[in-house]
Amino acid sequence: MMVRCWAAVSLVVGVCVGAPLVTVTERPSLVYSTVSPKLRLQGTGFRGDGSSLRLKFVPTIPEETYKIQVVSETVLSLNLVPGKSWPVGQGESGTTVYLTELRDEKLGGGENLLDDSIAVATVIETPQVMHGGDKVIYMSGTPKFNINGTGFRAKSTDLAFDPPLEKDVDYVLWVRSPTFMQLTLKTGRKWRSDGDPGPLKLKRINTGAGELRIDARFGGVTVAEVQVDLGAHGVTVETTSDKKLYQSAKRLTILGSGFNASGGNTLRWGNSLRGAGVNYTIVQAHPNQLDLELAPGCKWRANPANLPGPLTLLAVNAGAGPVPVGATEAKKGRVVATIYADPSMKNGTARLARTLSHELWVVGAGFSRGESQFDLRTVAASGRVSELRAFVDYVVLVFNSTHARVWLNDGKAWAPEGVQKAELQCVGLDTGAGKIATISPATPVALATIVPDAEHSSSASVTRTVTTQVLYETPAVKKLVITGDNLCALPENKVVMPQDVRVGFSPAIDQEAVFTVSKITPTRITLDLVKKQRWPQGTLKVVSLACDAKSKPAEFAGGDGVAVATILADPSVESHDDLTLYAHHSKRLVVRGAGFAIEGTELTLDPTPPGNYRVVESLETFITLELVGDEAAWVPEGRLQAAKDGAKIPLKVSAVTTPAGEVQFAAQDAAVVASVVNEPEGDICDDSCEWARDGFCDDGTQPYLYDDESFDRWSRRKYLDDDYGGFAYDDDDDMYYGPYGFDGTSYAGYDDYGYGFLRDFEDDDFVSTKSYAACPAGTDCTDCQPR
Repeated sequence: MMVRCWAAVSLVVGVCVGAPLVTVTERPSLVYSTVSPKLRLQGTGFRGDGSSLRLKFVPTIPEETYKIQVVSETVLSLNLVPGKSWPVGQGESGTTVYLTELRDEKLGGGENLLDDSIAVATVIETPQVMHGGDKVIYMSGTPKFNINGTGFRAKSTDLAFDPPLEKDVDYVLWVRSPTFMQLTLKTGRKWRSDGDPGPLKLKRINTGAGELRIDARFGGVTVAEVQVDLGAHGVTVETTSDKKLYQSAKRLTILGSGFNASGGNTLRWGNSLRGAGVNYTIVQAHPNQLDLELAPGCKWRANPANLPGPLTLLAVNAGAGPVPVGATEAKKGRVVATIYADPSMKNGTARLARTLSHELWVVGAGFSRGESQFDLRTVAASGRVSELRAFVDYVVLVFNSTHARVWLNDGKAWAPEGVQKAELQCVGLDTGAGKIATISPATPVALATIVPDAEHSSSASVTRTVTTQVLYETPAVKKLVITGDNLCALPENKVVMPQDVRVGFSPAIDQEAVFTVSKITPTRITLDLVKKQRWPQGTLKVVSLACDAKSKPAEFAGGDGVAVATILADPSVESHDDLTLYAHHSKRLVVRGAGFAIEGTELTLDPTPPGNYRVVESLETFITLELVGDEAAWVPEGRLQAAKDGAKIPLKVSAVTTPAGEVQFAAQDAAVVASVVNEPEGDICDDSCEWARDGFCDDGTQPYLYDDESFDRWSRRKYLDDDYGGFAYDDDDDMYYGPYGFDGTSYAGYDDYGYGFLRDFEDDDFVSTKSYAACPAGTDCTDCQPR
């Protein structure tokens, strides 16, 4: 009597038939379809020579394809018969083989000894490589070349070359399809590691099922012939990001070496610029310099919304094909200029009181925060000209690219005393790239009309203090003070009581509910905020003043009021204890909140020493802090050393300081903005990368924008091309077809050098949808910090 029993543990199938238990373990190893000689089944209880075993698979493997061999009690080997192959689906990256039946003729052969199907192997196509000996590449002048063949796999293809080349050190490999892979030379490396010209041979390839030797009799298959670089391959370009130009600047000079002095230089850009007179012309060429002239009506970068921004040169063809001038593997070029939007300024119709009007809003285009400067003057009706001094008489604060505020400093005037009427003019505008020619003393922009101050309705006057008296909505210590002359001047036999004084404000404030008058003199009135009340945000103007209930209120500036204070929102800080910083290597910290001042905000951190960090950017809702010096840390060294391994030390904001003063937070109320930990052993964070501190993360420690699959193809076009017209192409076709012309027989629809003759965005040599780091991880530390 036969007895069948099962022992099922995980994915192990067992069988006992009056005999020791036999198990088959699910372990789908990778095998090549034609050259892997054996398919091994692992388990227990295998005995005999295997001649009595009958197996069935899905997909079907005929019995004549293999011979069964019992290697040991734990290994059953299926040996491939010469001329046969393991099954693999057409065009598939891999086919999983399932063992569905296991029968033993010694036990009658009728019962399937398996309770369920078991995956025992994954068959992949045997890779083949096409000979590329007619393909000529240059030692370092060819940025990329392609290898064609079959059976390439994106996630698990490794190559061995002669002379040796190391993946991700000498080159970057990108398997673009099962029949086409592209090799990109890393910056500073060579296609032959020995530096000698000759064939580059692929000796072995491994696509997952083990290394395969290729053309072993000939030492490997030749995939390219490497020649010495031509003179024109020595083109270099200097980074000149400090050169600032407006969009429509007439001339651009590119510095470098190896340019063709006889002409014929063609350039490839990171945006849609085209040469040969379309957008610009190279008017002069020297070995170390190219002079470009912009065509009428064109711009170096067309979309002002993305400016200021870099103008990036990707490659130069000086006669020997395109030579990348940056890190090819990172699609990075050289920044030859920083382009600013063309600025402009509109005429204004505002009327400014000579001393009582404290601000003027200016409308235009191309204003840049922190860099815009206005030259102002007043021209009286009599012809008298008076210059206003920046920072002394006024300050300019840019809010966005189209609006800026000119703020008259306290104690200053728009025009000299005695001037009855004058015009305020802008005679110079510089938004970062120098003064523009369209605004000058000969061609001024009229911004406003200056008129005499309105007469007060009494002898009392109020002094404008809006720029020097800055308060929070709920100031902890400061009181609101009104200064002037003849404030509440009553006859000698009358006494002014503070509780009788009435002050009218704009915007209107309910005096009974919001504030009280605590002190009054002829030149000074002090107001106290009632507990739990707030001053209204913005500019606060004194409109009227009454010294007792019977007196008629005195109006100021004809009822328009005099600005006496600027009220800022109470600052607050958001907690982000889930953010982890390394003590030294996390160079930047972004603190978010509200009530910060763009004029300047300081944060006090606990436990960071104040000299260890500085503010690099301050806006209304966030502040960016940066460590100062290589040795600075967010936490004192002793605190970290005392902490246990993996311990996190909370980093808190204990105080915020703006022009309105300091706001301190109690220990229990201080927001935790990050948690600080020690660096991992061996972690690197420095600026040794060639492209460090250029505003872009080049060491791969931040995700590359275009590697996100959700960032669709058309979005990439718009991001890369600031004309929003798709990636444009130069007139010189060999910049895009490959330096040696169109190859109509090239394999898989690509030319030999990977330049993509289809002119498709995805095939573009420098702006593909895949990017690699230009520098080793940790060597562009400052640029790769959070912003």
